[in-house]
This record gives sequence, structure tokens and C-alpha cells, in this order.
Amino acid sequence: LQPLADARAVDGARARGLEAEQLWQGHAAWRVEPVSGGAWEPASPTGLLVRDDLSARLHPRRALAALVGALRAKGGEVAKDGVEAGLVVHATGVAGLAALTQAAGRAQGGGVKGQAMVLRFAAEGMAQLFVDGLHIVPHADGTVAIGSTSENQWAEAAVTDGQLEGLLTRAIAALPVLAGAEAMERWAGLRPRAASRAPVMGAWPGRAGHYVANGGFKIGFGMAPLVAEVMADLLLEGRDAIPAGFRLGW
Repeated sequence: LQPLADARAVDGARARGLEAEQLWQGHAAWRVEPVSGGAWEPASPTGLLVRDDLSARLHPRRALAALVGALRAKGGEVAKDGVEAGLVVHATGVAGLAALTQAAGRAQGGGVKGQAMVLRFAAEGMAQLFVDGLHIVPHADGTVAIGSTSENQWAEAAVTDGQLEGLLTRAIAALPVLAGAEAMERWAGLRPRAASRAPVMGAWPGRAGHYVANGGFKIGFGMAPLVAEVMADLLLEGRDAIPAGFRLGW
């Protein structure tokens, strides 16, 4: 769900709904609809909301644990370190972008700090909300995630501060039912943003057998399955289907 702030936003949302009809081909819908007054619904100055059923959510930690389990079940090994051999894909986040910058001799991207938190609040089955840049995501385990900040300058990458408390204040203003919910966990970290602001993929120039999949930033988690599929096709089958806007090169 997304509130619509003014007439311009309403017009834009309706135009996007028409585009969605063509692009999503009936698999999902993007609708502009009036607020219903429900408790799990953000206030909207226009009295209108966008509701789409294309959006999905995963619990990041549990999703990664499931991925590791699936790899091991198929005979794969997950290790914290090891010797580089054969074909190597560098999906190494902020450190990888720094290595690319050094190799290229010009900036290839860097880290953007983000802070987020999890509240103890049961809202299983409810829609996730996007309100003025803030994500409110209900998970199936009786928690709600709130995030995140985007900070280009910081003193300590893994430390939370008052900016995160500001997100909580905004979340409660958007969804008063969250007032009083217990904050179970707060965290901060760096997300890799490529210079293009899109994921970067492809062969590492000048390093035979080495490839890069990096720079996902805010869409990296959602794009990861497609990025993995395209990279696997490239490495194992020699099929290069990397979109032009995502291609690594300097």
C-alpha cells in the first residue's frame, strides 16, 4: 500500500496502473482505490491509496539460511574463505566495489549506510507499506521491519543513532497502531551502490576467469535470483544476457 499525497501523485499512479496492465499481463494488478479506514492503512491526504499485488517480501536472514540449506542438500559447500580456483564470481559488496575502483582507476561505487529495526507486532498477512520513502514490512513470524536510512556520510558503519529513532517516529505517524510496539532489534550496515546506481555484472576486465555481480543497493535482494540466473548462464553456458545498463566495463 502507498498513500497518494496530491493530485499529481494520483494522476501518476493511474498512468502507472495502465502500464501495469500491459507489462504484468494479468499476473498482478496495480490499483488506485479509496482508503477504507482500516487500522493497517496509512493516512492519505487525497483519500486514495495504491494497492499492488506484485510486491512480495522475504525474511532476509531466513531466506539466506534456506538458500544455504538447499545448496548443502545438493552437495554444495558454503565456506567463509578458501582458495580462488576455476571460474570466480566476485559478489563481495562494498569491499568489492573498492577493489573495482582501484583496478579501474576511477570510482566504481561505494557503500551507503542504512539503519533499520524490527518491532514485535503481529500483522501476518497484511500488506507491506511504502510511505514517503519508508518501508514497513510485516513478516510471518509476528514481527514488523522498518527501514531504512540512506546515509552517504557516517562515523561508524555498524552503529545505530537518532536517525533510526526518527524512522520509528515516522512509522508510528503513518501507522498509529504501531505505537507502543516493542523494538526487538536495531541494526546498521553498508549497502553496495555502484556508480550507475544499478547492479553491475559481467567479466572483470583484464582478469580472465573472474566475474562480478555487485552494486545491488536497495534492489539487490529482490534482483538476486535474476542476477544469479544471468550469471550462471554466462559462466556455464556462454550465454550473455546482461542488460546494457547493468554491464560492467571501463
